[in-house]
Amino acid sequence: MKYKSICLRLFTLVFVLCLGLSISVVSSGCSSTKTKQKSRTAKNEPELTAEDEPDNAATDEESTADENRETAPNNKNAKSTPKPETKAKTEEAPSKAELAAIWTDLLAGNKRFMAGKHTVIDYAAAREKLVKGQSPKVIILGCSDSRVPPEFIFDKNLGELFVVRDAGNIADRITLGSIEYAVEHLNAKILVILGHESCGAVAATVAGEKMPTVNLQTIVDNIEPSFFESKTCVPKGDVNDSCIELNVKHSNKDILLRSPIVKKAVQEGELMIVTAVYKLKSGEVVRLD
Repeated sequence: MKYKSICLRLFTLVFVLCLGLSISVVSSGCSSTKTKQKSRTAKNEPELTAEDEPDNAATDEESTADENRETAPNNKNAKSTPKPETKAKTEEAPSKAELAAIWTDLLAGNKRFMAGKHTVIDYAAAREKLVKGQSPKVIILGCSDSRVPPEFIFDKNLGELFVVRDAGNIADRITLGSIEYAVEHLNAKILVILGHESCGAVAATVAGEKMPTVNLQTIVDNIEPSFFESKTCVPKGDVNDSCIELNVKHSNKDILLRSPIVKKAVQEGELMIVTAVYKLKSGEVVRLD
């Protein structure tokens, strides 16, 4: 019995030792397996370094680039839109000598007319030349009286004078618009306001009689202010040279008062205004100013 008890104890001790060894081996194997798995994971999924981290700046740049691509068509259109250009003057303001030369040339033509020695003019050649356009240096505001044709009086060819005529050489809106066109677009340099002796429109105004139509009354109403406070030309009196001259000067005043284009051109030296009266018998043009 004693021998059996000793054997049982030895057997139990060996069993316990073997069991402990087995558990140790199993635990070691598990740890090794986990280590190997971690090793494999580390190899397959390397850790991120500072260099491998996403670059926020680069992302922002890409985002900005995308936005620029979206707005690029608008910017392109903005660049391609032409800016309004300031209208450039085609010519510089003429000098006083140039303006004087133009007037002297007109007087020379008037002297030829007075002497009955007109320049021989080739109208056919002039017409051909003027098909493409006109560039008259002189504007004439004259009376529509059939005895006072400016082209003859100044011995000028086609295209040399820009002529505006109405009864009494008054400056109404249509007349002003015509003059402004010649100043602004044709670069005319001189405006001659030409009255004449025995003007019927002036005579009717001085007489002070009521006109039979509104249209005729309009002419009289435009001329009448010429004689306000005048001691030399009295309403319902006799028509004299003073009445003609006062009417011409009033037209000059009206033009400068009612036309900003003409006024500016005169102030800047681009246009010279000349007031004058035509003598019916002699054919002479007499300057007033």
